[in-house]
Amino acid sequence: MKLKKIYIAAIGAASMTLAGCDLDIVNSDQLNSTNMWVDESDVTGATTGIFFELRDIFRQNYTNHFFWGELRVGPAMWDRGTHRSLMDSDMLDVLHSTLNASTSTTSWTDLYTCINQCNSVIKYAPSVDMSEESRSYCLGNAYFVRAYVYYWLARVWGDVPVILTPTESTGAEIYPSRAPKSEVYAQVAQDIESALTYVTTNTGGCYNATVDNVNMLKADFALWMYAAQKGGDSYLTMAEGALNAITRTPLLQKFADVFDVKNKCNKEIMFSLHVDATNEVHSASYIQRFIWGSTQIRAAYRNAEGGVPVSSNQWFCFADEFIDELKANKEQHNDQRTDVTYQERTGMSDMYEKVEWPNKFTGDWSSGTLLYDDDIILYRYAQYYMFRAELNYYKKLYKEALDELNVVAERAYGKANFYTSTSQQDVLEALARESRWEFAEEGNIWFTYIRLGYIDTYCPLKYWPNTGVEGGVGGSTNPNIYLFPVSKSAINKNTKITQTNGWS
Repeated sequence: MKLKKIYIAAIGAASMTLAGCDLDIVNSDQLNSTNMWVDESDVTGATTGIFFELRDIFRQNYTNHFFWGELRVGPAMWDRGTHRSLMDSDMLDVLHSTLNASTSTTSWTDLYTCINQCNSVIKYAPSVDMSEESRSYCLGNAYFVRAYVYYWLARVWGDVPVILTPTESTGAEIYPSRAPKSEVYAQVAQDIESALTYVTTNTGGCYNATVDNVNMLKADFALWMYAAQKGGDSYLTMAEGALNAITRTPLLQKFADVFDVKNKCNKEIMFSLHVDATNEVHSASYIQRFIWGSTQIRAAYRNAEGGVPVSSNQWFCFADEFIDELKANKEQHNDQRTDVTYQERTGMSDMYEKVEWPNKFTGDWSSGTLLYDDDIILYRYAQYYMFRAELNYYKKLYKEALDELNVVAERAYGKANFYTSTSQQDVLEALARESRWEFAEEGNIWFTYIRLGYIDTYCPLKYWPNTGVEGGVGGSTNPNIYLFPVSKSAINKNTKITQTNGWS
């Protein structure tokens, strides 16, 4: 029966009725304070459930960190799959920033499901009879994940409901309004500090809150608040303090080893979500959409060594412009990231002369069957060095910025001091280039470019007409072009939820 209790804890948040947040499954009587929160295993089981919910967020078809944090960088980087012929309207809406309230990616439901699970742990962990070590583990992880999820909500939608208590009563519904983004960011900051009061070591590994990954979130948040939200120099101080609290960990020598499915949770990974062949991984959200359909590849080359990973159909591929960049890096500078990030084959399809695909997260196909068992990597130490470079860039310490950036570049090119020009523009360009070459497919480039003030250079959204075709007449006058609209479902269920200004 205890296993049943833990299972209920893990999925309990999905059973809540949060009408204003587009959750519509009525809660059952099984999950309540009298029969659920009894002993230590109830709370630790519920904490495990937090990461179940967090993983579920980033493994949905349309609502995940790739759609929110990279696809929207635009057609300079991403294009249709299967040789530029395949992409559905939801994907095109995100790629070209022609979203509306019916676009699937605008749903925030799964994020609030995870928040509700965090709220339950935060409410009950203090009162259940358990060891202080376990209590700190549960509370530290709950505050960390809640901060992380609200951080995503605020960056994607701006003003969003802030809900800090679990919904538990049978059939109860709450109808929250959108809180100003300043309140959301204030809650993120508060939850980060709460997490740091309970998380005091790095012994939890990459699948739980540690001092390093909580401070990584803190640095990420502080840089965003300084650069994107114009919050002032105090956030640079916050970012510097957080980065100084992180262990300065050397990068792996081989870029490929970072993403090797047999080398999970390696020393370069700070925070990731565990995925393996035993936890429903025969399909995997956006990752599956990089892979070719089996009928398009000759049988001898399907999931074969030197062949092509196959699944159902390829919906995404890199844009030609970005592929040319990767190839030029390999040819001119022997960039070891190119073959990890992108692969192509010829002579393996009866339909197409060339087969190409994004290659970081192709899973394990060594047995002839493709298994999507790549972990979902959310923070790694290469980002730590990039954050330090970015911090120094904002402080106008351009030589120091290059010192940090060159840690990443040296691994890529096998050359020390790869970047030497310390002019402000050259440092900015180097930060922007290395960000997309290092982190392609990982779902964070959109936000990096917004922080750097580079998004309009690489992806000039404000010049796009409603058709999403660059260079047309009219251009966008949307005052919130960098935010998402709210889903029609959420607005229909809660009249207090208003649409993001500029969207329909």
